[in-house]
Amino acid sequence: MKTALIFIILLHGLIHLMGFVKAFELAEISELTLPISRGWGLLWFLTALTLILSGGLWMLNVSTWWIPAIIGIILSQILVFTFWQDARFGSIPNLIILIFIVSGFVRYTPPVSMMADGLTTAPFEERYSAAGPGDFREIINPFNIAIESMDRLLLINIENDPDSLYTGFEPQVFDDEKTGTGMLVIAWRVDGKVDVYHQPSLSLDPAGYDIAGKGLENMVSRELHDAFFEVNERGAQASVSFEDIEGRLIELNLSEQSTRTRKPFGLLAPMGVAAENPSAMPLILLHDFYFVRRAGTELSVKIGGRHHQPDNLPLPIDFSRMTFARYCPDPLIAKLNPAFDGALSAISFEDDLSILNDNHTIELDYNRDLPEIRSISRSHKEHTLSLVFDPAFPNLSAFMGDSTKGQFEISGNPSTGLIRGEYSVVRSGDLLTIEMIPSGGWIPIADKLSLRFLYRVQPMFKEWPKTYQWKAELERDHESGFRMRSNWERIQTNEKE
Repeated sequence: MKTALIFIILLHGLIHLMGFVKAFELAEISELTLPISRGWGLLWFLTALTLILSGGLWMLNVSTWWIPAIIGIILSQILVFTFWQDARFGSIPNLIILIFIVSGFVRYTPPVSMMADGLTTAPFEERYSAAGPGDFREIINPFNIAIESMDRLLLINIENDPDSLYTGFEPQVFDDEKTGTGMLVIAWRVDGKVDVYHQPSLSLDPAGYDIAGKGLENMVSRELHDAFFEVNERGAQASVSFEDIEGRLIELNLSEQSTRTRKPFGLLAPMGVAAENPSAMPLILLHDFYFVRRAGTELSVKIGGRHHQPDNLPLPIDFSRMTFARYCPDPLIAKLNPAFDGALSAISFEDDLSILNDNHTIELDYNRDLPEIRSISRSHKEHTLSLVFDPAFPNLSAFMGDSTKGQFEISGNPSTGLIRGEYSVVRSGDLLTIEMIPSGGWIPIADKLSLRFLYRVQPMFKEWPKTYQWKAELERDHESGFRMRSNWERIQTNEKE
C-alpha cells in the first residue's frame, strides 16, 4: 500500500511538470491543448516540486511528509479547476492522496503491550552453553528506577514574546519527607539552561537537575510570595511572585474559570529532549494532563514591570482554543538507570518468582533451571512503573554466551502510553557490556483526533526517547561479584518516523 501510494504521488508530481514545459516552450506537449502562461507554468512547477518532495520524504520515513502533500493537493486542484478541459482527471489522484492522509488521522489503534502478545524464552545454549553445574539461586540486577515525589506542576511558555533571560516558567509543588513542603519555580533560560528558585522549606539536590534542558545554571533560595497552585473543577489556579537573579520582580498569575468539562489525558513529557549530558533518562509521566483554555481565563506573566504574552496552542483541543500553558495535578517523576559506579551485590532467593529488593519488584522466569529477569517495577502512591524484557534479561552470574539481545518495554498507567526499545549483552572474557536504546520511541494513547494531529505535527513528542542510549560495563570478579560503571548519552538516529 505504501509503495503504491508513493508511486502515485511521485507520478502525479512528474505529470505536473508537463504544464511547466508547455508554458516555457521547452517541448511540445500535445496532451495539453489550452494555452498556459509562464506565470501559470511556474505554479505547475511549484506543484510538481511539492508533490515530489512529499513522496521523497515518505520514502525516507519522514513523518511530516503529509504537509507538502496537502500543499501539493491544494495547488493541483487549483490547476484542475483552471485547466479543467485538460486536467480534470487530476482530481482522482488528489482525492486518493487526501483520503489516505485523512484516514491516517482518523484511524487509531491503541498500543498493545508486549505482555499481551505472549513473551518468549531465549535459546538456553545461546546464553549458558558453557555454564557448569551449580546453584544459581541468585541474580544480578543492573537496573534502577528512581522515583521523586511531586504533587503538581504547571508550565507557562513565553517563547514568542521572550524576556532577555527567560522563555518560560514551571512552578512545582512538593509535600513529602525527603524534599519538604513548598513550591519551586524552574525558570527556563534563553540559553537552554535553567535557574531554580525555591522556597527555603525545600531541600533540593542540584545534581538532579542535569536532565532539565541543558542543565542547571543557578539554584536560589527565595521567598516565593503568594505561592499557590491547585486544580479544581474550573481548571488551574496559580499565583507566585519572586525576585530573580537580576533583582527583577517576576509575577505569574493564572485563573481558569471555564464552564466546560475538562477532558484530560496522559502524556510522557519531553523533558529529556534538550538534555546534553543526562545522568539518567527522565520519565515524566503526566496523569490528568491538560492545557489551559483561553476562554474565561486570566493568565499573565510579568517580568520587571513588563507584561509578556504567553504562547498559545495553534490547534484546538476538545473543540476549545487553548493556551500553551499546561498543567498536571498527578505527575510521576522517574529516572531510569541513573549513572552508577560501584559494586553490584547478588540478590539471593529460594524458589520465588517475585522478589522485593530495594523498593523494586523483580519478576522472574526460568530458562530451564536458571532464573532470568522478566520485569522490574517500582510503585509510588497509586502508580507503578514497569520495565519488561522479551526474552527475559539473562542471568548475568551464569551468562557464558558471546552475546544476546532482545526487546524491552517501559509502561506505567495505560493513559501514558508505552516506550519500546532494544537491549543487548555482549561478553568479552570477564567483561559484560549492556546496552539499552529506546529505539521504538514513545507510543502514546492518542484517542483524540486533535492529539493525533499534534503528535504528527510535533513528532518530537514520540521521537526524543530514540536519542538516548544506556551503556553499562560490568567487570566480573569471581570472588567479590560484579563492579558496574554505567551512563547515558545522547545519540543521533536516522529514523524519522
